[in-house]
Amino acid sequence: MTSNHLVTGATGFVGSALVLELLRCTEDRVVCIVRPSQLDASTRLQNALLSAAESYGLLDSMRRAIFERCIAVAGDVEQPDCGVESPQHLSCDQFWHSAASLRFEDRYAEEISRVNVQGTIHALSLAAKIGVSQFNYISTAYVAGSSEGLIIEKKAPSATRNNHYEISKAQAEALVEADTRFGRRIFRPSIVIGHSRTLGATNFTGMYGFVRKLKAFHGLMARTQAGLLRRKSLRLRLDVGAPLDLVPIDRVVENAVAIALSSTVSAPELLYFHLTNPHAPQMDQAIATMFAVVGLAPPIYSSDKSEFDWIDEEFNERIDFYRSYLIGHKVFDRSQVTRIVGEESPKPYEMPGPVIERYCQWYLDRLKRERAGLPATR
Repeated sequence: MTSNHLVTGATGFVGSALVLELLRCTEDRVVCIVRPSQLDASTRLQNALLSAAESYGLLDSMRRAIFERCIAVAGDVEQPDCGVESPQHLSCDQFWHSAASLRFEDRYAEEISRVNVQGTIHALSLAAKIGVSQFNYISTAYVAGSSEGLIIEKKAPSATRNNHYEISKAQAEALVEADTRFGRRIFRPSIVIGHSRTLGATNFTGMYGFVRKLKAFHGLMARTQAGLLRRKSLRLRLDVGAPLDLVPIDRVVENAVAIALSSTVSAPELLYFHLTNPHAPQMDQAIATMFAVVGLAPPIYSSDKSEFDWIDEEFNERIDFYRSYLIGHKVFDRSQVTRIVGEESPKPYEMPGPVIERYCQWYLDRLKRERAGLPATR
């Protein structure tokens, strides 16, 4: 079996969009390592890619390529050689390691490390065995941790990380950096949201998780006192004026693939790329829009916890995970990205209030349809 690209995590949000972009931009075959579940690897992969293609308005143009140029290989990144039975039968030029655990809580620390750190060790080993020339690692811009100001596209700073996810990604980057058997690119997306044209998404963490928390808290308080949070403004800690780096999924994968196809790397280079938003919205304005979409009164931003009443304290405790993304002024440098892909149209990146509102409303409508399908409970 020969192929040009091998992808882990192809059934995930970024991974599935990446596979579709490789199919769109090349005539190459794409081999995907997929962990079987209730479905066999091929069926699971095809279902994930067809669902993503439909979300992004690509189903008609991508259907044939999905069935003809995507090959599923059963495996698991938690296993040696990513669980591939016969790695000697694989051959590819570019290895894309996208598989990751997106969990962050303390109770999942062992799982996060097993998937994100040990999984990267297995991916690097497999890449060496099959003779790749290039290893592309999908990391996160938030390996920057507590760093503020301009974040340069280089080795992650020695900073305090905010959760186990960030810690594991920084550790995985260090493994990639140390492996000189092939060229390496480290891609760092920020907070990935739906497609810039269709709004569609296939994973609902990040911004969607925050909106879900807002909706849940609204519902909780409404059961106590109807209409309370339409009248009372919640207080939360947030850096007014800082950017909230939301980036559409299509911009992430289009830039990543354009960079990967731009040249053939013959030497073991190591390059970093921030797949972020050069026109990121202002954080306080974006959060206010999310509050409005859910039906909450405009928030009040305060750094003084003594001003919080019991409702404010309860709310801030429930969104505690998101605190590190609301506090701290980070601007992600994109010089390396721009050097290769050139200047881009600002339109897909710009997110004034009405655009963020459409993204959030798309998700809430989807959530409503999902819940409508649930069995009634007493």
